[in-house]
Amino acid sequence: MVKSNHKSGLSTASLVLGIIGVVLAFIPIINNAAFVLGILALIFGIISLVKNFNKGKSIAGLILGIMAIIITLAMQQAIVDTANKAEKDIDKALGNSTEEVLKNEANVTLGKFEVSEGQYGLVDTKMIITVKNISDEKKSFTLHIEAVNPDGSRLDDDYVYANDLNAGQTQEFEIFNLVSSDKIDALKTATFNIVEASSM
Repeated sequence: MVKSNHKSGLSTASLVLGIIGVVLAFIPIINNAAFVLGILALIFGIISLVKNFNKGKSIAGLILGIMAIIITLAMQQAIVDTANKAEKDIDKALGNSTEEVLKNEANVTLGKFEVSEGQYGLVDTKMIITVKNISDEKKSFTLHIEAVNPDGSRLDDDYVYANDLNAGQTQEFEIFNLVSSDKIDALKTATFNIVEASSM
């Protein structure tokens, strides 16, 4: 009688552990326990099958144990993937992924620095920047543009804010409009670079 209860108990334990494991597998952090319960359900289910104990409960416990392990691993992978994506999005928003943004999301064309005579004898300056959203979703871009001397020292810098560009949309922006008169000649021969590109 004790032997029969032991046989029944092992297959029942496998079934119960499998059920609890599957339920807990969907709950983040707690699903670490579900993984252990799934392994125990698997072990008890295998022992019950090998020793020819209650086959129905043993097979059910075995299946539920495997499900608990698979669901736990899938849930944890989903959490890791979500965290990695969030980190990547934060990097893009902070300008830490300039190369990736310029390669996959924004096509930026730097025009020439132009100087012309404005009203009242004032000098007007500008540079046309063309920004095209080459991604497949609406994006906002922030671009930091610098003008440097041949020796690499920065002469001046400016920013472009391209908000809510639809996929494939192109927009032009004017920068370097407020350049002090002592920098104008140097900017005519300067090299212009994109220092930072961020997207949201």
